[in-house]
Parts: sequence; structure tokens; C-alpha cells
Amino acid sequence: MSFTDLDGDWRIYRDDAGAIAFESGKALDPDFALRMPPRAVRSICSQLDADAGDMGVAFFEHIVSRDPQLKIQVALHSGLLKLTRRGWLGALTRGGSKIVMWLATKGLRGPGAIATALQRLKS
Repeated sequence: MSFTDLDGDWRIYRDDAGAIAFESGKALDPDFALRMPPRAVRSICSQLDADAGDMGVAFFEHIVSRDPQLKIQVALHSGLLKLTRRGWLGALTRGGSKIVMWLATKGLRGPGAIATALQRLKS
């Protein structure tokens, strides 16, 4: 992950205790890379009472934003199988109907459409 206003790379991972850790440096085996502007980070982090669905929709809205101050750039490094094995598609399901409805408004209905969208992000 990188930020448009900071130099260098950052990584988020689960430490040995299972807690989320954030530190300077490149991810060891990334599934994707994110480039995030400060306004997108503030927007997402300001949703203190959001559930998984709200957070997912907010994140995706920033991915498709046309405003460079809000757009999160994504470069996908893994395929659908690896993403599934690592639990990323399960994270989508935690967002429930809110995520499904948002994806549908973007024309993404069913696993095939999601796979096609993922291919567009492949680096």
C-alpha cells in the first residue's frame, strides 16, 4: 500500500497474536496494491458507526471515483483462486446485501461478473 502524500510503501498484516499491524515496508506476498489519497482515507475512517457493508461500499466507491483526490487505485496481483483461499471473497460476503446491491448497480451480478471485474484490476 502507498499513500499519495507519503513516501514509501506500507503494509498491513496480522501479527503472531492475530492483531492488525501496520508498518513501513513492502508486503511480502501481496494479493493487491493500493494507492490511497488522504481524502479517501479520511472519508473511510470517518465512518465510525459503519458496518461491514457500509465500509465495503465506501471503499468501492473510492475505487470507482473519478476524482483523483478521492480515488483509490488498485493493482491486483493474485487471481480469483488465491483471493478465495486467502479469504478476500469471504470479506465481500460479510458486507451482505449492501455489497451485493452496490455491485448490482455497477452491473456486477454473479460470480462471473465479479471475476471479470477482478481481471480488469489485474496488474
